[in-house]
Amino acid sequence: MKTRKQKIGNWILVAVMLIASLFFLFPVIWMVANSFKTDAAITSDMNSMAAFIPPALNGNFFDNYITILTDTSFLKYTANTLFYAAVLIVLGIIVNGLAGYALAKIKFPFRERWLMIIMLLMIVPMETIITIHFFFIAKVGLLNNVIGYILPMIVNPFNIFLFRQVFVSLPDDVYEAAQLDHCSPLKYFFTMVLPMSKSVVATVSVFTFLNVWNDYLWPSLVFTSGDLLTAQIGLNAITANENTTMGQTLAVITLVTIPVIIIYSFFSKQIVEGVVSTGSKEG
Repeated sequence: MKTRKQKIGNWILVAVMLIASLFFLFPVIWMVANSFKTDAAITSDMNSMAAFIPPALNGNFFDNYITILTDTSFLKYTANTLFYAAVLIVLGIIVNGLAGYALAKIKFPFRERWLMIIMLLMIVPMETIITIHFFFIAKVGLLNNVIGYILPMIVNPFNIFLFRQVFVSLPDDVYEAAQLDHCSPLKYFFTMVLPMSKSVVATVSVFTFLNVWNDYLWPSLVFTSGDLLTAQIGLNAITANENTTMGQTLAVITLVTIPVIIIYSFFSKQIVEGVVSTGSKEG
């Protein structure tokens, strides 16, 4: 039973955390509030608390968003990104999951050394890896091609390590029982292993989506056609246009930010559980 002093201390702690969170939310609140305003209103409200308050609801309230959605290719950029993310989530779970399972449960020569190599790859600078990927994709003629964009992004050392850490703890007797029922290793992986590892599957899926959604460097190197661009490249193209107003710029930034907030809001529990579980395994 908590004492009165402990309850007061908890309330104070909650109040302090709420106040601190507001400081981090101020830029987001300002962005969303001003995304509904004209440039003149944004400028006039800049030095007052009105900068954090959206305008009154009227017929022009959504003008900035309507302009972005109808007069630009933002929806196409978004559809492209969602398609790339969906493909990479499916392929990433299969490829990285199988690699993680092999490192966790299958005995083969130099298994521990391969695990060490994968862990070392996690600390290699991204710029180095991207440079190698770019030269390879250019050499085989896959620039400005969906396959050229997706192929180098399927294998992820961090995701392999996450899968391996979870699969290490899976009981071996389940696989032995599956073998008695003439269950092949691949069938066992897809019908037993993955369903028993939902937390890490959700974690890898969310991380993959966020990586694809927020990625700017790799698609900017691979793609030159406007029909293949991703949301981040599209965001840069839209905001760099001299005809785009400040309110429209804030509107498109808000549209790019919303999916990240939604994904994390719905799957934050799975992310935490997946990361915590990977750090608690031995082996």
